[in-house]
Amino acid sequence: MTASSKAVRPKKPSPQTVDVLIIGAGPSGLSACIKLKALGITNTVILDLASRIGGTWALNDYPGLRCDVPSEMYSLGFAPNPNWSRTYAPQAEIQKYLEDVAHQFEIVNHIRLNTEVNDAHWDSKAERWQITTTAGDAYSAKILVSATGFIGEAKMPSFPGQDSFKGTIFHSGMWNHEHDLTGERVAVIGSGASAIQFLPAIQPKVKTLISFQRTPSWVLPKPDFAMPKVVSQIFKKIPTVQKLVRETALLGLEPSLPIFMRERVLRAATHPIGLYNIRRSITDPGMREKLTPDHTLGCKRPMFSNEWYAALAKPNVHVVFQGLSHITETGVVADNGREYPVDTIIFGTGYAVAEPAIYRIIKGADGRTLSEVWQGQPRAYQGMAIHGFPNMFMMLGPNSNNVQGSVMWTAEQQAVYISKAIKAIHDAEIQRIEVKKNVQDDFNTRIDKLLERMPIRPDVCKSYYLDDAGRNHFVWPEYGVVIKHKLHHVQLADYDVK
Repeated sequence: MTASSKAVRPKKPSPQTVDVLIIGAGPSGLSACIKLKALGITNTVILDLASRIGGTWALNDYPGLRCDVPSEMYSLGFAPNPNWSRTYAPQAEIQKYLEDVAHQFEIVNHIRLNTEVNDAHWDSKAERWQITTTAGDAYSAKILVSATGFIGEAKMPSFPGQDSFKGTIFHSGMWNHEHDLTGERVAVIGSGASAIQFLPAIQPKVKTLISFQRTPSWVLPKPDFAMPKVVSQIFKKIPTVQKLVRETALLGLEPSLPIFMRERVLRAATHPIGLYNIRRSITDPGMREKLTPDHTLGCKRPMFSNEWYAALAKPNVHVVFQGLSHITETGVVADNGREYPVDTIIFGTGYAVAEPAIYRIIKGADGRTLSEVWQGQPRAYQGMAIHGFPNMFMMLGPNSNNVQGSVMWTAEQQAVYISKAIKAIHDAEIQRIEVKKNVQDDFNTRIDKLLERMPIRPDVCKSYYLDDAGRNHFVWPEYGVVIKHKLHHVQLADYDVK
């Protein structure tokens, strides 16, 4: 074969050079981009695998889905929304709100949807992040911001015999809207935050519903009602009033932190409310007892619903207080060996919170992924900076969630910190910045002492808040005003700077 006859390999496209690349177009990614733009950093790109803006609110759209935080608190302070229809906004409104925010602040042209990142690694020679997508696109970024959050990748379980089932199976996080449940026999596996919303929504239309609940959780009443039109009118005419309502609500929750730090007080303050919520719908004493959790409220994610227990009491619902043993061609089998014939199985088994896909994609200075570095025990500095991963910030990372606020609030404060840090990097012409190991360790040692006083411990209950070592990797146990102050003041002395 002559040289001229050899196949010519197509050249790889040159990577697009950007100052900041953000992974995720949810509340965190949008907030970061908006704050950066306000400081004059505009060479920014957001990549998101969803087909629309909104992060987890774009990926998840199961029946009954709504926020479990009041709408005024579950919003961005710099982008108030006077048009919430309810005190707890439904999924469609939240997704639309985030989409509107992107348009309002004119960052839509920065967003690339239907774009999945399959590799992001630090190039030590170029001192830049090299990012590629499944479509073959390439980017070279000075700064990488991971803003994928912790609720996105559905955790699809695998039971013996699952592949042999002749009916329909899907996860609530990947809801099959083309499948009609009307008149069907349905098994719901799980009783977490997703199940308590979609089960009451589908209960009226199905023939029979089998609810598998191995470990019941605390479900508190939810003060959810339609927002009076006069309130929306006032908010539109006097935006300051809406801001005052939001800030008052946030500050009003600050005194709750000491309660979460004292297990006996927490039990006394919250368990009677949870028991009341059970008793007002469940009349059978035996079922009441089985639905009553044995752990302290707060160890697992607190949940809110007015429909959950009422739905479980309906004649067409049968609650199985056991785990799922295996699946047959025509049904599901409980641990006690009893089989329940069903047409559809819906898994409400949660998300890969402990090990999101992004942990296996991002590779640091030594070539190891976040998963390989952390080994099931994630650590960061203020939930954002990670030693060994220069020029990178992670939003809603380890120990970034405060007890009193909301994910939106956290995202907004972190966006302030990250934008200020990147502005400082830009202005000082810093090439490489990495949080110091001792700074990261000191931060975690300090909050570990506070976490020891909370009921989120392996000796109290099992929870996705706990990592493989039994440490709470989820909560930042300080007052919101303290966290906000720290995230509004960047100390470059905390970093090794080149």
